[in-house]
Amino acid sequence: MTIGIIAALAIEGAAMRTLIARLQPVHVSRDSHVYRVGYLDSANPGRPHRAVLATLPDDNTRNAAATCADMIRSFDHLRCVIMVGIAGGVPAPRRPQQHVRLGDLIIASGGIFDYGHIRQGPNSAEQRRPVGGMSPDLRTAAQQIEEDQLVGTTLDWARLLTPPDEVPVAVFSRPAETTDRLHRGQRVIPHPDRDVSGHPEGFPKVHFGTVASGDVLMRSAQQRDQLVDRLDVLAFEMETAGVAAAAAARGIGWFVVRGIADYSDEHKNDVWHSYGSFVAAGGVRGLLERCQPFLVPSRQKPGGAQALLPDQEMDRLGDYLTQAQDVDGEAAWSAAVGDLLSPPDGRISLSGMAEQLSGQNAGPDRIPPLLAFVEQVAGRCGSRLAGQLRAWSDRVARQALDLDDRILTYRQSVELSLRRDTLDRPPIRPCLLIQIERDGIESDSCEVRYWIQRRASSWSPEPSDPQQTTFRELERVLETMIREAATTWRDLDGPAEIEFILPLSLLNRAVEWWHTELDAAAPIPLCLDYRVVVRSLERMQQAHRRPFWNHRWRSLWAPPAGHRVHWGRSAQDDHHLGPWAHRLRADQEITSVVLGGSPEGGSGRDELLTALDAGIPVILWDHRPGATAPEMLDLLHGITDGTPQELVDRIHDLRKNAGLLEPGDQERHLGRHLALLWDDPDRNVYDMGAQP
Repeated sequence: MTIGIIAALAIEGAAMRTLIARLQPVHVSRDSHVYRVGYLDSANPGRPHRAVLATLPDDNTRNAAATCADMIRSFDHLRCVIMVGIAGGVPAPRRPQQHVRLGDLIIASGGIFDYGHIRQGPNSAEQRRPVGGMSPDLRTAAQQIEEDQLVGTTLDWARLLTPPDEVPVAVFSRPAETTDRLHRGQRVIPHPDRDVSGHPEGFPKVHFGTVASGDVLMRSAQQRDQLVDRLDVLAFEMETAGVAAAAAARGIGWFVVRGIADYSDEHKNDVWHSYGSFVAAGGVRGLLERCQPFLVPSRQKPGGAQALLPDQEMDRLGDYLTQAQDVDGEAAWSAAVGDLLSPPDGRISLSGMAEQLSGQNAGPDRIPPLLAFVEQVAGRCGSRLAGQLRAWSDRVARQALDLDDRILTYRQSVELSLRRDTLDRPPIRPCLLIQIERDGIESDSCEVRYWIQRRASSWSPEPSDPQQTTFRELERVLETMIREAATTWRDLDGPAEIEFILPLSLLNRAVEWWHTELDAAAPIPLCLDYRVVVRSLERMQQAHRRPFWNHRWRSLWAPPAGHRVHWGRSAQDDHHLGPWAHRLRADQEITSVVLGGSPEGGSGRDELLTALDAGIPVILWDHRPGATAPEMLDLLHGITDGTPQELVDRIHDLRKNAGLLEPGDQERHLGRHLALLWDDPDRNVYDMGAQP
């Protein structure tokens, strides 16, 4: 990894993601950021830049500095960090060649002026400590683009704004020119003629110079113009000062590229926000393709496997390990080296672990710790990446270490060990996870978040931003989310799932009977198209509950996989919760609970709380108030007599059968009232587990 890219807002991150090839999400142990890693073309057609992208949790200087520091710590081969996104431009209608318009690109070859950190003299302001450390390589690339533009060769925007992979870009389309309105006070004034200002029709003009950076959202034309008179800047933004300070303090180069989305005045709006973000991302792409691949410093160590390996082999291994985002690095380390070496402290990536192990000598089995670690990681990741890691291991063992036979023997032992530990878990299906929380105790308002698991492979759900809505409008909001998810699943075979992550107060909502296709003559219940389950929000967010939850889930799938059911109390035992709860706690092999009544009542609610606290992953109940009916108990006895995965499918079939009936008959069908909490601890959106 040599290029770090940071965006401030979701739309800016999305624009940059669209233009990076072969993008994959990466989760680094002990780093809360969600990174995405992929490739951008370099000046060498055979060697693209490897880039990592992060989006800030909030758009300010402090978050930018913290995110940059975390990125540099987690990816120790970074050679520069680029801040990308939108800025407020400085119009100059009386100086047409310097005039900045909406949709233009600013390449800050002159760096930044941190106008929040100045010494104010009687006649001028100057930075107390000018921000140094700009990447010389990217300044050289910017100079090439500027020279080309001076002789009439502009950036090929049609190509730069075409994604390398097939993804939709309609959201980033260029707004109508009539929306680019320039004001002087409240009066609209004309832009200079394009022939005079050098603005091409329908594409950005590229400007080179200095950007003002400060922790202030500039929305005043008067203050903007006063600062411009003193600073001679092209645009105003809020984050690069933090990125520059964090990168320079660690000896890493930095750079900034901005698309113009407004004029930093009182008329600021979001009409050009998406397109400005897209232009900035295209500008980064154009800049990097003028830049040679960065050299990674030699990491030669005095001993171990590294002393025998060329740097390019370690670089190739680092690229592979970066893609193994779901592997538990500490588990792989422990299995590879046992008690010989303590696991690394602090946040460290898999490639960082490999670096540490690369200088260690082999033990009595002659397997170097580095190769043992690579084999352990390969055994824990998907087949494609495992094949790449094992091919690397075979090549190194054969060419550098003469260990062909021993590495094959070790690999077989790893596979055997992991096979013993691997449970017959359910397959990962394409999935939409929807979290709903009340906004206030009695309020009709709620907050909705969602994650889309786009593929049936490793667990890597992609998050959204929170949305505020009301319960009255909730189905309409969910319909939009479901359509987005279904679009991403269009080429996948097999069923998809919807998981509702709910607080205790909402767990008894019959969410499976909420509708889609709301504008159709007959809206469709979710459970007709999707397998729908509910999950506990509180348990997912509370780490102290995880050990019991993990153990019960693994017991559910341990051969022979099946339910060990703890049945709810009868009406006669309704007041004796203690013995029921004690038996549940005492028997750690219990995997499933059938509540004695609906959680809407005191009895069922107490049982539900007890089961959640005890880590029970599968809980069933009757939505209807009161005690569970005898016919429902008979049904539950039948559907829990089988493998765990059959339970989800059987309940889905029961709900579909109910949905095909007339309303009156539907209400009498038991499938209409059957609730299922199905809670896999490895599928946690707050603490990404090691689901293979």
